[in-house]
Amino acid sequence: MSQPIIKPNLAIIVAMDKNNLIGRQNRLPWRIPEDLAYFRTKTLGHYVLMGKNTYLSLGKPLDQRTNIILSTDPSFKVPGCIVCPDISSALEYVGSDRCFVIGGARIFQQFLPLVAKLFLSRIDHDFEGDTYFPQLDLKQWKRKYYEQLSTKDGYQLSFNEYERNGSEQEFKTPS
Repeated sequence: MSQPIIKPNLAIIVAMDKNNLIGRQNRLPWRIPEDLAYFRTKTLGHYVLMGKNTYLSLGKPLDQRTNIILSTDPSFKVPGCIVCPDISSALEYVGSDRCFVIGGARIFQQFLPLVAKLFLSRIDHDFEGDTYFPQLDLKQWKRKYYEQLSTKDGYQLSFNEYERNGSEQEFKTPS
């Protein structure tokens, strides 16, 4: 079986608790303004790619970003969004432009072998939920950025940016 081709323009951006929890009943299990601001800063002006359930949990397209939704439902249409039936057509649409994969768990699982960058927000807390980020081997990645802070609600939050070992091109976003 051939190795997937790493796409230097693709990144996953996700927040997770210390047990890799990412969701609860198709929502975030927390509301941390500092993480939402980080997410917005990183993704603004770029493509964001998500599954149908993630889109439905948001309830509207993310502003100032090109929203791509993966759905095999041919009747699913969203004004202001691009709906693609599969990964190939989504990647074709994105081309070489920067694209952030934003969820959910199944979409992360499908794209993890393809992305060159990971933007991981880690919350040092145990939350209740039902959806986890896929198994991740950080030995395949090199951390390029780290910042830790205490949120106004008292959580310890860290922003971690990783580049896949052997990625040929730098993936840069505005700070």
